[in-house]
Amino acid sequence: MARIGIMWRQLAYYYLIIIVTVSVLALLVAEKTERYYLRGIEEDLRIRAELIEEVLVGYLPGGHIEDIDQIAKKLGRKIGTRITVIAPDGVVLGDSEEDPERMENHATRPEIKRALEGQVGKSIRYSTTLKQRMMYVAIPVEKSGRIVGVIRTSLPLEEIEGLIGTMNRNIGHFTVLLLTFALVLACLSSKLLSRPIKDMVDTTKKIASGDFGVRVFAKRKDELGELAAALNEMARKLEDSFASLSTERQELRAILSSTVEGIVVLEEGGRIILANESFKRMFGLPPSIGGKFYWEILRNPDFKTFVEDISRKGKVEAKEVGFQDKVYLANGVLLEDGRKVAVFHDITEFKKLERIKADFVANVSHELRTPLTAIKGFVETLEEEATPVQQHFLQIIRRHSDRLINLVNDLLILSKLEDRELKLEIQEVNLKDLVSDVLRMFEGRIKEKNLTAELFAEEDNAVIHGDPFLLEQLFINLIDNAIKYNVENGRIELRLSPIDGHMKIEVSDTGIGIAREHLDRIFERFYVVDKGRSRELGGTGLGLSIVKHIVLAHNGRIDVQSEPGRGTTFTVVLPK
Repeated sequence: MARIGIMWRQLAYYYLIIIVTVSVLALLVAEKTERYYLRGIEEDLRIRAELIEEVLVGYLPGGHIEDIDQIAKKLGRKIGTRITVIAPDGVVLGDSEEDPERMENHATRPEIKRALEGQVGKSIRYSTTLKQRMMYVAIPVEKSGRIVGVIRTSLPLEEIEGLIGTMNRNIGHFTVLLLTFALVLACLSSKLLSRPIKDMVDTTKKIASGDFGVRVFAKRKDELGELAAALNEMARKLEDSFASLSTERQELRAILSSTVEGIVVLEEGGRIILANESFKRMFGLPPSIGGKFYWEILRNPDFKTFVEDISRKGKVEAKEVGFQDKVYLANGVLLEDGRKVAVFHDITEFKKLERIKADFVANVSHELRTPLTAIKGFVETLEEEATPVQQHFLQIIRRHSDRLINLVNDLLILSKLEDRELKLEIQEVNLKDLVSDVLRMFEGRIKEKNLTAELFAEEDNAVIHGDPFLLEQLFINLIDNAIKYNVENGRIELRLSPIDGHMKIEVSDTGIGIAREHLDRIFERFYVVDKGRSRELGGTGLGLSIVKHIVLAHNGRIDVQSEPGRGTTFTVVLPK
């Protein structure tokens, strides 16, 4: 379908408005003129009727019909008006044009009926007697308060209608002339309006095609001039912005190409939009991969799972992705438009060092366990026959031996938890029974410190699936901390509550609390808040690290809330 330009569209609108306006105006003028002439004739006939009334009033009622008819014919010829005299019963008494005896009763004529009611009667209709359209005006003739007759005057409308027709033709000619003149003005106006708009359209197309140096030259001072100026300003700003973007793009490209981390951007459907050289080198990809789907060129289940996690969660941090003999730490985020940005860092060497360190710790711990156990046994043997002074030193040796044994045991447990090959022995575990057994293990220490320990749980809803040994270690470490760092006559509360298919575990104490600056690091290995107090209480600095690894091994999460002097609450959420 052909496109209609704005000039012709505006011309059509203007001309349509002009045609409607002029046509309505012409019709109103014609109608008003016709009404004016008819009202003038009507008034003239009424005045003539009143003058005739003055002449004939003496003959009504009871006058001779011949006298009335002769007067009507005489006056009609003089004033050029048809005159009809009618009795109250509708009988024609005289007529200037016809023989009254041959005329029918006029009582039913509308103007006569109205005159007999005491008002001026008016009517325009076709006369069957004269065979033409006539205007009739009838007035009542009154004597002593009663109507004694009606005088009607009438004129043919043929002359008036001819005059009105001529006037209408003149109005039509003037209308055509006015429309022609209006068409010329509308053409000029539309052209003046459309020319700058067309220039702006052409300029906009050039800007859209990338030519930001083009400008519109418009000298108008109206809204179109303002629009042209705004368009020029927009083009200038776009030119500056694209120049800036081009510079930034080159800088970004240089940064991406030189960065060690692998970076890839995927669109919502999984198509690769951008990938730097490091990413291609990490996964052994060809130089040109833009526009391809990632699963077409990279068949790796870890990578696929990582991308799906980004789509599902919106953000993924510190996820390990294995590829061949390499390990990458991946971070990803989902943008508002559905695109995904992923960054990969090669941690293969770090993982190797971590493995070596873990193996070293495990091996050393295994080697230390036997001599430490032997030392503790010999100390206990010597204590039986030692002098008081010797017993004092032997107690110091035994205390430090116990601390070393606890440290070795914690290191062995932590080493196993960090081992990816560790298999959990999943069983149905009643946490209420498990916690009760652990509390019985600490009864002596609880009484020694005069603490109150309470467990709040529903036995039927306290069952989850997990490794009973590891879960026992979790509660041992949390309750041990709650006792160690509590105050005399303090309180310990354990709450087990099911929420949305998970079990929420809360361990609260009224102890010394933890300062805010330490909360983010308490789950690190060997990190202790108060080293002197921890050493005094026999802490190894590994308990909370073990707790965190047990929680993560069960796909749970752990949180801590604490204020110095107001106690601490550890919250663990585990799937049921």
